Amino acid sequence: MAFSRDEILKAWDEAIGSVARKRDDPTDEEIAAASAIVCANFPGVTPDDVREALRASVEELQGDVAALDRVLQILESTVKERERTLPGLPGGPPLKRRD
Repeated sequence: MAFSRDEILKAWDEAIGSVARKRDDPTDEEIAAASAIVCANFPGVTPDDVREALRASVEELQGDVAALDRVLQILESTVKERERTLPGLPGGPPLKRRD
């Protein structure tokens, strides 16, 4: 039976949470132990499958970060442009008076 990447990643998160002292910075031994737990709980899943799922997840996150960085750059550019054209500011239209 084949397991989805999401199932493997969920099992990885649970396993690393149970064996790692610092979840964000596990040791090589803790990584090996977590991988062994995942492989034991998912017959047919190998350590290479676990590594591939983690690698694909990281690559997907890197793509998301790159896309969001581009959106942020566009928004920052838009804000800077609008700041220069606000009414009453240099380069912007005059303030309108309400009479």
